[in-house]
Amino acid sequence: MAWSTSDRRSRLPKDWAKRRLAVKAAAHGKCQAEHHAPRCDGNGSECDHIVNNDDHSLTNLQWLSAPCHIVKTQREAKAAAYKAGIRRPRNEQHPGVIA
Repeated sequence: MAWSTSDRRSRLPKDWAKRRLAVKAAAHGKCQAEHHAPRCDGNGSECDHIVNNDDHSLTNLQWLSAPCHIVKTQREAKAAAYKAGIRRPRNEQHPGVIA
């Protein structure tokens, strides 16, 4: 979901910039992903909620590289879609595949 269609920014606490910097400092600027994405260079650039909710406590925040953040977000979206029963039929080709 793009920021332009999300209400997530409005739900962030007023001191979000301060929290973000604290998470970066605690990580020494390094990506804290448990499993790194192939394009991760080990340097973080984005603050991520470990558990996808509105818990903005420092214990629920981690510093990730952009590639690792994308992979984590895609994994969470796929799990949420599966839980909601949104599945593509097995015999249907993914819409992004060029034949």
